[in-house]
Amino acid sequence: MDVRLARPTDAPLVLALTLDEHAHLVRSPDWPAGRPILRSVARAMMPMVAPGRTWFARDGGSCALLEARPRRYVIGWDITRLAVRGDYSAVLPPVIDAVNQHLQNRGVPRLFARCQEGARADLEDLGFCALSREYILVGAPSELDHGDLPADSRYRMPQDSWPLHQLESEITPPLVRQLEGLTSLDWSQGARSVSEIVVEADGKVLAWIGWSRTATPGTFIVGLLLHPERNELASSLLGHVVEQAGPQARFVTRVRDYQPETLNALLAAGFDIVGEEILMVRHGRVALVPAERTRLRVARVPSIPAMPFRVVITGPRLGPTKEDNL
Repeated sequence: MDVRLARPTDAPLVLALTLDEHAHLVRSPDWPAGRPILRSVARAMMPMVAPGRTWFARDGGSCALLEARPRRYVIGWDITRLAVRGDYSAVLPPVIDAVNQHLQNRGVPRLFARCQEGARADLEDLGFCALSREYILVGAPSELDHGDLPADSRYRMPQDSWPLHQLESEITPPLVRQLEGLTSLDWSQGARSVSEIVVEADGKVLAWIGWSRTATPGTFIVGLLLHPERNELASSLLGHVVEQAGPQARFVTRVRDYQPETLNALLAAGFDIVGEEILMVRHGRVALVPAERTRLRVARVPSIPAMPFRVVITGPRLGPTKEDNL
C-alpha cells in the first residue's frame, strides 16, 4: 500500500482520474463555474501554490485520488474531489486516514464532503454522517412577470453582512449552523462581478438575491434567501434578475432541504431539479498538546521615583501662608 501526497510527476494520473466520470465519489461543487479539472492538475504540479492538498493511495491495480482544501472562516476542510479505481475497500480507508492525520496535526476537527446518494454508504462506512441535502436546480424562467421590485428593495451594501448573516442563521438548523460555523465574514463583498439586491423592513433583511455570470456563455449562478414568512418576494426578485440577464439566460442554483420556501419559489418559477447531493461531515479527534511546565519570569514593574513639588495656595487658609515644600 502506497499513500502519499501528490507529486508533479503524478499530473498524468491526476488528469486521467479527474476525467473518469465513473470513478468519482465526490466532485467539486463549483459546477458549472470555474475549471476544476485544470485546478486539479495545477495543484498536483504545484502543490505548495494552490490552497489545499492532493493525496494518492495505490494498492496493486487499485488507486484513489483525494483533493481537499480548507474552508475560509471555519476550522474544517472540504473534500473537493474523491475518485477511485478498482477495489474501494483497499484504497479508500488508507487515503481518508492520511487526510485525517494531516488535519489532526493541524488542529482541524472536521472534514466535509458532498456526494450523491450512491456514494453515501461508502462515506458512512468511513465515519461520515449526513448533515443536510442540497438540490441543484436549473432553469430558464423567461415567463416570469418582469414587474417592479418589492418595496424597500435596494442594492446590497457592505454593511449588510451582519443582517444577511442573521437571515441565514434564522433559516439554518442549529446543528448545521454550529458545525459549518456560519459567520458574517462569509457575506463580505469579495467578488465585484456579483450583483445583489436585498429587501429590508424594520431594520431587518427579509430577502436577498444575487447573480453572476459563469464561464459558460449565457449561464448565470443565482442565489436566493427568503424569510420563512416572506416567500411572496421571490417572484418579483427572480423576475428582475431574468430581466437583467436577458430572455435567453440560463440559471443554476443550489438550495438546501431546510429552505422549503426558497425551493418551492424556484420550482414555481420554472426551475427543475437536476441533481441532489448530500453534505457529509466526519468528526476528527484532535489531540491537545500538553503544555510544558515552565517557570514564568515576571518582569519587574518599573516604579516612579518620588519628586518634590510645590503647592501654591492662592486663597485664604488657616496656618502658615508661605509656600509649602512637599
